[in-house]
Amino acid sequence: MSAMYELMIVATTAGSESLVSRVEKFVKDAEGVNLKVGKLGKKQLAYPIKKQTEADYFLLEFEAEGTNLKGITDKLRLEQEDLLRYMMLAKKEAKPSKKKGKKVETSQKEEPKRETAKVTVVTKKVEASQKPKESKKIDGKAKSKVASKAKGKTKGKSKK
Repeated sequence: MSAMYELMIVATTAGSESLVSRVEKFVKDAEGVNLKVGKLGKKQLAYPIKKQTEADYFLLEFEAEGTNLKGITDKLRLEQEDLLRYMMLAKKEAKPSKKKGKKVETSQKEEPKRETAKVTVVTKKVEASQKPKESKKIDGKAKSKVASKAKGKTKGKSKK
């Protein structure tokens, strides 16, 4: 089963036309069909590649078997002089969306009305004189035991 592929080529400005004709031959040798070649133009490179600051960009679209792509990439790797960079991508075909505008008539669909519960929150303000006093009482015996245990525990050597 064949699929659509895109091949982006970044070539030197001097030998770009001859490189494109060789790449077209590589694609045809790999049984590529529906070959379309588009020149994207000369562009300034973000950083120098092989001492080049400008390059010609080309986009080749073709349809081929996935097993035949290795032959194309192997031949592109051997192109040392005129080819600066290349990238081959599988092109995804855009499927038409089946979303159609649905017309909803309000007379046909009436949603039942929901009753909301009403909640009233009442808060009372308590003054400081009215607040109950909370006291934590420990009976005398328990308090003395806790205190004596704390005094008895020491770290390190004990003095005798």
